[in-house]
Amino acid sequence: MKITGKHLLVLVGMCGLIASGVGLVTNVAGIFFDPVATELGVGKGQISLTLTICNVCFALGGMLAPRLMKAGSPKPLLIAATAALAGSTAGLSIAHGIGLIYALCVVRGFAAGVIGMVFATSVLNNWFHEGIGLVTSIAFGCSGIAGAVFSPVLSGVIASAGWRVGYLTIAAITVVLNLPAILFLPSVTPEGCGMRALGDTGEAKVQTSDVAQETAAGPINAALFGLVLAYAVICSGITGLPQHFPGMAESFGVGAVGATMLSFCMIANTAGKVVLGALVDKLGARVSILAYCVLILVSLFLLLFVHSGTALVVAAALFGLCYSLATVGISLTTREVFGLANYTRVYPTFSLGGNVANAAFSSIIGFMYDFSGGYALTLYVMAAMTLATGALIVAAFSKRA
Repeated sequence: MKITGKHLLVLVGMCGLIASGVGLVTNVAGIFFDPVATELGVGKGQISLTLTICNVCFALGGMLAPRLMKAGSPKPLLIAATAALAGSTAGLSIAHGIGLIYALCVVRGFAAGVIGMVFATSVLNNWFHEGIGLVTSIAFGCSGIAGAVFSPVLSGVIASAGWRVGYLTIAAITVVLNLPAILFLPSVTPEGCGMRALGDTGEAKVQTSDVAQETAAGPINAALFGLVLAYAVICSGITGLPQHFPGMAESFGVGAVGATMLSFCMIANTAGKVVLGALVDKLGARVSILAYCVLILVSLFLLLFVHSGTALVVAAALFGLCYSLATVGISLTTREVFGLANYTRVYPTFSLGGNVANAAFSSIIGFMYDFSGGYALTLYVMAAMTLATGALIVAAFSKRA
């Protein structure tokens, strides 16, 4: 498959939206927890709640995205959401109270959600009929690239100039990352600008209007919907752990490797998504997801019992595969189980459930640490959730069969 011209520009634009809306909102959040908590004199749980707020509002914004994806140019929507996202991030740099920080995170999360994963995957589904698994993996992988690239950069900025300058830096990068979508996405569907989807065979297209969804989509199996939703919730909840890696490394007495753990986790986040897409093409989603679950369990064993710097970095890299299950895994499972015509009917709900779970566990982990004084309980909970993830995917595909 060769991607060129306008299709390539659309893919680049969606990569930028996911990099800014997920990579810069979620995947680098952990490096701000300790410095912000220290300066404001609040607990780590209270600061990690900012990520919870962002993720819940991100999910709500995603639920609204299909209704905002109107025919014609999406440029006004993209510009408004980018302004709100960058502006609220910059506002964090002048906040001196936890209440204002929470309020800004509401705006930040909602703006990111409106042009985030639901928007980006819907656009990709419209513009690509061939190679959709590959382009979805590439786009989702950019959230991990953003985390891997910008975590050490922002850690350096925070160390030298403080966390307030760190937030200003994120605001500037957000605008740059969103520019390709603003400049190069002419329409949410190729037909809107007189083009055709890559690999178009003349079959029915995925539409963004509510009326078209109802006429093209078939009935939803309630039991199957529940299984996939539970899978989305649990595997997304697992992704709440990596933002605590810097604090975890401190608690293990090897704080110097905390940023490195997060960077390697984000590298695995990116590579793991592309690899998962390839594995699904060859082995199927069920086998591929179960293989990832096994590797995540290995990483949790290392985090529990082997606390050398090298082992922790390896564990963090393996654990980074959890992002693949919560992004590419949910998206491709939704397409495979429910069909393309039903995608925009069910995926926003799975995205909402997943983001709420990630949001909840981002703060729950912080409060569990405050309560227990360590991360052991959290790691055992993560292991149980990983086992549940595997069981649910087996049940979902068995129900489909």
